[in-house]
Formats: sequence, structure tokens, C-alpha cells
Amino acid sequence: MCGIACCFKRHGTILKEDFEEMVDIIEHRGPDDRGTFYEGNLAIGHRRLSIIDLSPLGHQPFIYKEKYILSFNGEIYNYIELKESLEKKGYCFRTKTDTEVLVAMYDYYKESCVNKFNGMWSFVLYDRERQILFCSRDRFGVKPFYYWHDDNSFLCASEIKQILKGIGGKPQANIQRLLEFLILGDQDYTDETMFSNVKQLLGGQNLILDLRSFKIDVHKYYDLEKIQQKKIDYRQACLEFQHTFQSSVKLRLRADVPIGYCLSGGLDSSSIVCLADRLLKEKEVCQYSVSSCFEDKNYDEQEYIDEVIKNTNVKPIKVFPTEENLFNKIDKIIWHMDEPFGSTSIYAQWSVFECAKKRGLTVMLDGQGADEQLAGYSGFYSVLFAYYLKKLKLLSLKREIDSYLRLRAGTETHVSNKQIILAALIPLMIPEKLKKRLAKKARYSHLGLPFSEKLLERVMNNREIYPVKDDRKYILDSIRYGMSALLHFEDRDSMAHSIESRVPFLDYRLVEYLLSLPITYKIRNGITKAVLRDGLNKILPDKIRLRYSKLGFVTPEDQWINQNFRYFRKELSEACKSLEPLIERDKILKWFDKNEGKIKRGDFLAWRLICAGRWVKLFDVQISKEN
Repeated sequence: MCGIACCFKRHGTILKEDFEEMVDIIEHRGPDDRGTFYEGNLAIGHRRLSIIDLSPLGHQPFIYKEKYILSFNGEIYNYIELKESLEKKGYCFRTKTDTEVLVAMYDYYKESCVNKFNGMWSFVLYDRERQILFCSRDRFGVKPFYYWHDDNSFLCASEIKQILKGIGGKPQANIQRLLEFLILGDQDYTDETMFSNVKQLLGGQNLILDLRSFKIDVHKYYDLEKIQQKKIDYRQACLEFQHTFQSSVKLRLRADVPIGYCLSGGLDSSSIVCLADRLLKEKEVCQYSVSSCFEDKNYDEQEYIDEVIKNTNVKPIKVFPTEENLFNKIDKIIWHMDEPFGSTSIYAQWSVFECAKKRGLTVMLDGQGADEQLAGYSGFYSVLFAYYLKKLKLLSLKREIDSYLRLRAGTETHVSNKQIILAALIPLMIPEKLKKRLAKKARYSHLGLPFSEKLLERVMNNREIYPVKDDRKYILDSIRYGMSALLHFEDRDSMAHSIESRVPFLDYRLVEYLLSLPITYKIRNGITKAVLRDGLNKILPDKIRLRYSKLGFVTPEDQWINQNFRYFRKELSEACKSLEPLIERDKILKWFDKNEGKIKRGDFLAWRLICAGRWVKLFDVQISKEN
């Protein structure tokens, strides 16, 4: 796990001092080593966090056969198997790194090499013979890749702040992306960022820059929409899930440094810890888990964390994030994030990795990505109900609604039971023309947001009011609109503390397999993640496996705001001053005052405004209504 940097100028020279700053500004991503490569109008840089083969032979930029120069961030987990296949083709290796395997794979397969990788990556590879820069981001965007180009220059890097350092001047806000964040909480779902003209490769994309013509080609090499549904009975599906998931976890235990776990107490992280513990028992490895906990039982999962610990050989570490420390660290967290973030759960995650760093852990396994694939969100019930209704399986529909009401009523969902059920039925029962009229009438009124109709129109105009309730589309949209942002936070929180975070649920084999299964294998008798629960029935303790409540990775954010209302109002007022060219300060404060002491759990608007206001100040972002 590392950090990359690259600059190419079509005309003129690269200022070495400026490029060296681009490399060193991300020292946190790679404190173990640094390197730069200069050739003509090209500069490539690297910061190294040593994970596999800790020797100096892993130094980057990595030069291979004097033909290729590589700067690589991430891990190719199946590098051992790939290395063996290349050795059979006559390749010899001088290191034990996955870096050398990556570039040797390119030498043999060229751009199609990425299709054979099981891992997470972003890299820039200079091919001297072809005079191109070959850049790639892993299938789901676990590792970041940002770039900027104009008529003369091309820059790419691991973090936006590097790009800003490279181009100089005051950055401009991308107003459309900023508004979508403020009003809807959306971010990271397009190739645009909240900084104008700073782009990112999306997960599953390659970029090729021809250094002679200066033409850029960005194309998708991986597409989940092509995955076909499998015909498999439920029992076999559970066995296959266990086998694939176990293989994923086993691969992600490969490291030459200490490994730990982010343990929330939920089903996903508990599955990883219990399975990894089983795989490591014979090796007698000292294992640690780090958990975010709270004194308020409504936001705390220690009961379930302790159950996992009781059933494994893992040693627990607990951290208790507080509102007092939140504002002492917020600017530092925003600086590492590069962009504002949507809730204080990111601060809780920060606290987990901060604690892991103090314990000396360098690799952490986390449960990110499971909810999107295994129907972990409440919206998936609407998908299931719509599925049965469309097929006129009314008895099955009634059974699932009854089960949902029995198991889920009064649990974690912030959406009423009535809304969950109606969300499935309305799109299928009302005529299209009436649907559009109702959508137009309700487009803004249901939001209850303190923004002008003009701003709401700008953000909401292209949004689906009644999205198609198809389980495959819902999963793909969950990955696009939600998971990409979560992976952004995961990367920055971990790398801020020089820790590599690994996410076993995003092994592409597991993702493809789960996408091939019907929604009825994921929610059965009102129970979510059924194929996981039944597939790991001999691995998970029953208290975890049969748990139906879900907190998510939460903080008592609503309580912090309600109990410290005046302090948060002051923060909100200051944020509005920074955002005032775009929003109406008086309208925002009037809305906040009206909700004094009544901010509800899951209402993140106040936090988004506060965080965005601080982001504007911290990065000296220029806001113009016109751009």
C-alpha cells in the first residue's frame, strides 16, 4: 500500500522542486521509502508502505528490463499464483514482491493483464517502447486514482491535494458535485470530484496517455452488468458462498507485517474475524481487533463484539470516540479526505485506525462492501416485495411482508414500514403519466430542505423518483452511489495512519458470484444476508448469525448536536458564511433553529454543511454561482 505521483508536460520542463512536493505531501501513505524517476518531460514518484517483501528490492518507481517504469499502490493478492504461471513461460524474478509480478504480467499480456489480477490497485506504468502511460484502477475502486490534464500537462496521483499542489493557484469548486453532496449526500459516483477539472478513474477503468500525440483514452475494462444469473439450489449456493468467501479471506491474510481486524460487532466484520481466526489457529498468530464503542447503548455493539471475542483467539481493543475530540480533529480528517464527508461515522472509523496504528498494526481487514451485495439495506425489502408482486407470487409476497413486519418493526430502519412496502408497490400499480405528475409535484416538498427551488431543481432534475425495483440494478446502483464513497473514506482513514485496509467482500469472484444469485437467496423469511448466515452456520456464533437488528457503523451524531445545540449552531453559521455565495444562510439557520433539540438519527444535513464549510476554508476553495 503506497502513494503514486506522475507529471508529464508536452512542452516546457518539469520543476523538480514542485514535483518532489507532490510526492512528499503524501508521506503518510508511504513512510517506509520514497523514490522518483525523471526522463525528459516525464516525472514519476512513489511513497512506499512495505507490506510484502520488506527489503529494498521493492523500491519504486520500479524499473523492469529497462523497458518499463512502474509506480504502484495496492496489493495483487494472487501474485504467487501469477508468478508461478509466468515462471512456466520463462520469466525469472529477482524480488518477492507483487510489484515485479504486476509489471511482468504487463510485459506478457499488455493492458489485458488487469483482468487476471485479484486485488486492489491504482498504478501508472511508463512503457518506453510504446511511449505511453498505462494507468489503471481496480475493479471496484478500492484504491484511488485522480488525474488532471489540459493542453500541455497531465498529472495523476493518489490524492487530490497532490494534484492541487501540481497545478498551483486557488482551486475552484465543482458546483454541481458540491450541491449534490450538500442536498443529497451523494459523492464519488462520477468521474468528477468536488474540485473543478480534477477527475478520477472510476473502478474498473484504464487510462492510456499517448505521449507523442498527447491523446487520452479512458475506457472500462470491467463491467458487472455482464454477469449472468446462475441456476443453483439454495443449499449448494450456501456451500459455494462459504468456499469463495474463505478463499477471499485467505488471500487477504498474505502479508509480512502484523494483521488486525476492524470489528464492529455486525454480521459482516464478525464473519471475517471468525473465519480468519479459524484459518490462522494452527499458525498461533497473535490477532487483534479494534472496535468503535459508545457508552450510549443505542449506538453501541459491545454485546456482539464480546461474543465474537469469546469465540475466537482474537484480543480486543476498544476505542470510545467523543464529541469533544471531534472538532479537535475535524480539519485534519478533512485534509486527509480531500473532500467533505457526510457523517461523523468517518470520525469513528478514523479513531479505529488511529488506535490500530498505536498498537503497531499495519494491515487491517474490514467488512466493507457486504451490504450492497447481500441485501443488507432496508431498501432491499422493497426490491424483494416488487419481485414477488411482478411474478404474481402473492402468497410468497404476503409471507415476506409478514416476516418483515415481525422481525424488523421497531429496529434500525429510519424509513417507516409503510414506506418500505409502498416503495415496492407504487411503481408497479400506478400509470406512468400519473406517476410523472405525482413525481413533479412531490419532487421537492418531501425533502423539507432549506434550499431554494432553483438549487433543488438543479440537483434533482435528472434523478429517478421511482427507480426500477430490479435487484440487479439495485445492487449496481448501491455500488455506484454508496459503496464508492465508503471506499474513499476507508482508504483515507486507513492511509492517514499508514495502514493498509483490505476488504474481503470485494474479491471480484465473490462479487460476481453474489450478483449471479437471485434476491430470494439473500432475503428469506424476512432475514437479510441469508446465504451468508446459512453458509457460515458452523463458523459464526449463533448470537451473531441469528442477529436481525442492524446499527451500521454509527455515532451518536444526533445526540451530540441536540445536546450541544448552541455550539453546533455557531459552527453551522460559520460554515454558511463560507458557502454563502451558493446557499442562503438565513434560510439554513431558520431551519436549524426550528429543529432545536429535535435532530433525528440519520439526519446528516447539518453535518454536511458544517463539514463543507470547513473544507472550503481549509483548501481555500473558490465558489462561484456561475461555474
